[in-house]
Amino acid sequence: MTVFTLLFVAFTTVLYLFLFLVRKELIFTAKHQSLFSLIFPILFGIFAGSLFITTGTLDEIIRGIAVGLAIVSYAVNGRGIADDRFVIHPLDNRGIKFDEVDRVVLFRDEKKNEVKMNFFKFGLRGPLMKFSTPMDELVKFLSKHLKEGTPIDVVMEPNE
Repeated sequence: MTVFTLLFVAFTTVLYLFLFLVRKELIFTAKHQSLFSLIFPILFGIFAGSLFITTGTLDEIIRGIAVGLAIVSYAVNGRGIADDRFVIHPLDNRGIKFDEVDRVVLFRDEKKNEVKMNFFKFGLRGPLMKFSTPMDELVKFLSKHLKEGTPIDVVMEPNE
């Protein structure tokens, strides 16, 4: 095996360890987008199948599997709320600290049985996150962890 292959395999291993550590740190995990969770494994399967058919050396097979795992790592769900910050994507090692948040808006979608959350940092809107957690648990957690005086707006659907 070449040095490049060994380094890439080591990088992929460290990447997966980091992704699982971030996921363990999350208290409220955001729902995963189902389109990505369906497409990435199919693409990886096609890639791995073609890899075994077209290549012959062990070095090329290991390198191909490592590349495939690096691609599939983007499908690992690591978004949500940690103890001290919002994690907006799986490779986010800093996140958005609760002290930097100006306002949080929560919306309960009765049809899909989910809570949609958006936050504002320095007046700019952050990404929309969807949770299957009950609204009252989310509000209690945010009210304890956000800085004093941060408004939490709860938007409800009008009853029809």
